[in-house]
Amino acid sequence: MSNTQTIQEIYGAFQRGDVQAILDRVTDDVHFNNDRVASRECPWNGDFSGKANLPGFFQALAQCLDFRVFEPRAFVASGDRVVVELRIESTLKKNGRPLENDVVHVWTFAGDKVSGYRHYNDTAAELEAWRG
Repeated sequence: MSNTQTIQEIYGAFQRGDVQAILDRVTDDVHFNNDRVASRECPWNGDFSGKANLPGFFQALAQCLDFRVFEPRAFVASGDRVVVELRIESTLKKNGRPLENDVVHVWTFAGDKVSGYRHYNDTAAELEAWRG
């Protein structure tokens, strides 16, 4: 299976709510840290590094957001990385505010497993919706 296919499977598992299938595709020490962003007060923007901590990321998403659109649009693979352009639209459960973003995910591999993840989006829009 190619790295791109692995990421496509991870996205499919995310859309099904199958966290275990995602965990099966990451290293034990996966780097999953997004706490250096301006919108770090959003519960899904934190340090969820390590396979044992990663379910907390998906719990934060499920507790805070209702997804309407999760659309990967382009996959670019180079070496040990896969970069994905996505459209994500959701509603914040706490205040009903919409959160619509064009997003880039950067996935890093060690062998056939994901060893790192980074999410790039409009953090100002994310923070505004969160604080709503």
